[in-house]
This record gives sequence, C-alpha cells and structure tokens, in this order.
Amino acid sequence: MSDMEAAIKPKSDQLNADDLITGPRTITIAGVDVKASPEQPVSVRYEGDGGKPWKPCKSMCRVMVEAWGADSSQYAGQRLTLYRDPEVTFGGMKVGGIRIAAMSDIDRDMRAVLTVSRAKRATVTIKRLDPAFDKAQPTAEAIQEAVD
Repeated sequence: MSDMEAAIKPKSDQLNADDLITGPRTITIAGVDVKASPEQPVSVRYEGDGGKPWKPCKSMCRVMVEAWGADSSQYAGQRLTLYRDPEVTFGGMKVGGIRIAAMSDIDRDMRAVLTVSRAKRATVTIKRLDPAFDKAQPTAEAIQEAVD
C-alpha cells in the first residue's frame, strides 16, 4: 500500500479538519439532525459519511441558514464543498477548522459577514456550485480567493 491518506485519517466520530488535509470535499446532504444542546447541536449526515457526520460551527450554520433558510429538513440533496481552514482558532491557538467554500442551490456567489471574535467580523465569499456538474468542485485557487 502506498496511499498515506488511510494512515493519516483521525479516529473520530465526526468529520474534522484533519480529514480535509488532502483537499476539499464536495458532499451531498442526506439529512440534518438538530438537538437542543449547546455543544455541537447540528449534525449533517451526508452520502458516504461512514457514520461520521459533519458538525458545523455556528458560523457555518449561519451561512446555511442565510443561503437555504432555517428549515433544515429542506437541506437533503443540497451539496456543499468543504475545506480545511488552518486559520481557525480555539482557545487562542490555531487548530484548523472546516469551512464552506461552495454551495448548490444558490443563484450566485454570496457574501456573508461572520463573527471571527467578539470584536472582529470578516466577510467571506461562498461560491455557487454549478448545477450542470453534479460532482463539481471549485479549484484550489477559487477556494483561496473566497477565503482572502
């Protein structure tokens, strides 16, 4: 075996940033579970998740609500391109996190203003996934452009 990807997969019950070290991934949502819990209340199940749902942070949940509305039962079949953002911090330390680079079912690229910290906000661009290409993924350059 020469593929190192299998060797570096983290042992976890959810998709995490280290799963995306090898590059962005476009997923198709199978369903969303929302729980009345302050810690990771949202679990996004997706096709081929292997029992490891994506548990988006509050900012990414806000992006989905802004793009698709608050009724998560309508998200099944929607697609997202997720990428690892190494600049995400937790407890003052850069740990990396999962961000949305592109979404299906939006009319055009969208801009969202997200909270980075209590006193800081940042504008991000979410690319539109072209509906003509079922497995379309933005290029690494397009993702970097959206992050900058």
